[in-house]
Amino acid sequence: MEIDPMQRSVRLSVRELAIFRNHPTPRGHGHSPWRAAVGQQWHQTAAEETLAAESAASIETTVQCIWRHRGWDFHLNGRVDQLIPDGLALRIREVKTIRSPLPAPEETLLSQYPEYFAQVSIYKALLGVMPDYASQALQAEVQFINIENGARQSVELGPEEHALFPTQLDELLRFLEERRSRCLRLNAAQIAPAFPSLRPGQAELFTTLSESALRAKVVLLQAPTGFGKTGIVLEHALKHMQSGLYERCIYLSSKSTGQIETIRQLQQMVGEDLRFIQMRNRQEHRIESPHHTCTGDGRCDEASAQNWPSADIYPPELFDGGTVSVEQARSIGAAKGVCPYALTKACLPFAEVWIGDSNYVFSPDSQAVFKDAPGFNPTRTLLVVDEAHNLPERTADSLSVEIKAGECLFAIEELRDAGAPRRLLSIGSELVRWLEGLPAERPLDANAIYTGLDLCEEFTEQLQQANLDYAAVAPFALDLVWQIPRLAPCLAAPPHAYLNWVPQSGVLHATCLDASDWIRQCLAPFGGAILMSATLQPCSAFAESCGLSREGTSLAIGKAPWRDGAYDVAIDRRVDTRLRTRANSYETTARTVAHCAHASPGTPIVVFFSSYQYADNVLAYAEAAHPELRIQRQPRGGHLDERSRFIEESLLTADAIFLILGSSYAEGIDQLGGRVELIMIVGPALPEVNLIQKTKVEQHASLSAEDAFRDVYIRPAMRRIHQALGRIVRAPGQNARVLLHGKRFAEAAYRNELAPEYQTGRYIESEAQLEAWLAEP
Repeated sequence: MEIDPMQRSVRLSVRELAIFRNHPTPRGHGHSPWRAAVGQQWHQTAAEETLAAESAASIETTVQCIWRHRGWDFHLNGRVDQLIPDGLALRIREVKTIRSPLPAPEETLLSQYPEYFAQVSIYKALLGVMPDYASQALQAEVQFINIENGARQSVELGPEEHALFPTQLDELLRFLEERRSRCLRLNAAQIAPAFPSLRPGQAELFTTLSESALRAKVVLLQAPTGFGKTGIVLEHALKHMQSGLYERCIYLSSKSTGQIETIRQLQQMVGEDLRFIQMRNRQEHRIESPHHTCTGDGRCDEASAQNWPSADIYPPELFDGGTVSVEQARSIGAAKGVCPYALTKACLPFAEVWIGDSNYVFSPDSQAVFKDAPGFNPTRTLLVVDEAHNLPERTADSLSVEIKAGECLFAIEELRDAGAPRRLLSIGSELVRWLEGLPAERPLDANAIYTGLDLCEEFTEQLQQANLDYAAVAPFALDLVWQIPRLAPCLAAPPHAYLNWVPQSGVLHATCLDASDWIRQCLAPFGGAILMSATLQPCSAFAESCGLSREGTSLAIGKAPWRDGAYDVAIDRRVDTRLRTRANSYETTARTVAHCAHASPGTPIVVFFSSYQYADNVLAYAEAAHPELRIQRQPRGGHLDERSRFIEESLLTADAIFLILGSSYAEGIDQLGGRVELIMIVGPALPEVNLIQKTKVEQHASLSAEDAFRDVYIRPAMRRIHQALGRIVRAPGQNARVLLHGKRFAEAAYRNELAPEYQTGRYIESEAQLEAWLAEP
């Protein structure tokens, strides 16, 4: 759907108009890919039968028309399934496949499938004003076909169904007028500058970003943590929305703190003149109330669609302070008997800014939340991806598939209880035996891949044709069953794209090694995109990992002169922090922590480790040898408020805070800036050595083993360090001392990957030298 609010014009398909509702609706009757394939087969069969009976019939006739309604121009297009001469009349037939038994009472079909009758009603009205058909008597019907047994039933439109076309126009018109009023409100809004005054480097990035956006559709933006990237990008987005270049901005961040900062900045700049929605996940929306209890799956959407009319909810009226919060959605859902998650989704079309996790665009399991929102037009949308350095890895995780033999067996039994055909159950059982027979801790060989691919493809084919009561199958079983069709393309993919391996007996993992093509496809529809982070470099390698060409991207680099000289860095070459030798230096590391803590009275030091176990081992030594020290080690997991509380309490009570590199504490907490002065990095946190990493090294494009090791192991480790250190100095005037504890930091392969502000020629070779460095002002 393409809307031009100022010209009062909308361009959409007949189907879009027929299914449009100003309230939540389930995704449709049978929206799975294999269900669609079965529907296409029956459409083809029906077309062939009609042509055999009436050779003058037309199949898939294109219809285009501009319909004027209450001051708006509706540019409608579609394809009529069948046009059949019927004496002096012309019969318009739409063919629809269903699972419900036929024949059925006509009023039942009208009630269950109103969008099908609306669609044929629209076609009848459009053909009635087109010159080629205006002189003919037109009749219209919906032909239902049961996909299980081929039973047919045709229902002709009566006078009441002819009114469905203007009814749908009025339904959409309410949405269009709301969009127009929001557009006028945004045009008149006063957008406050992102910052009262600009820091050094910010004005230059504003200019660079504007110029880069003109040169290419995708901009790679890099600037240090604390630079003000969020404010700069939001001001850029809002001004371009106000000018009409974009109608919406999607701001993605995998970190809760990033989303919260975006909301704070947005409200500061536009107040309530612009609406936004923070799209949180189903779990955070869940409620248990007398009127509605969330099931955590699509059944919630179906229940909400049924209860919505009686709930008397109109989404634009729910916005309070420019948004609808999760707490507000939960409260309304409990009172009105609708799913809070469905309610928040229903509010998306009425907001100009969507804020959420990157999965809502880049995960195949979640992207429908945004894509299916009525009126969403990616070509008129600016996409912003914060913390973009994580995008390739997180997207690859979302594309990976895991199948467990034990869970598959339970799912097959659920299918058996639901009356699944014997052939489907037989193939499923054979698939389980194949999974159980795969050798553990090894990749699949060619024969195993071919066998598994045949089983998955045959299972998928049988699933398409199965006469199955899906409503009787437990949702978890359906989720597992639907993983099998997803596994097939993974097994068929080239070796550089997927590693199909068995991490443990009975578990098959199809690990995506290269998500670049998928990321490129996800980015392609958007009118513009800004991928930003403090750690994109080397930008050419990052662009390649996202499937972006040099010609299709431009760079916007923000430089913070106030960071020059803000870090005093030394490399401690006394210890070897590699996994096999680090135990030899636990005592030295613990003693070094004590020296640093004693040198920083009144202000805790922060010590970053590569793993919890490493931190716990050093903690045990430190507590035994230095009981006077108050050391806090970050807990596992925890919500944002729990993590923030831990940091705040530790800053007040601890002498040393142990954090884990790459964790949400190290990369998602911005409370340390300007509040700590001494940081210790205990070795680089290299990725775990496993079959996945080994395969990446083996398949690396470079023939150089050093280059492969650098890209697969060293650069991800150094990026974690840069993310952690960047959160220590976040504003002019802040300074920090950094001890890189481990001899590998002195090796050229690691030292060369350090950012310029962390480069140093100061080396610690003895405890005396450490004390001397710590004693320096």
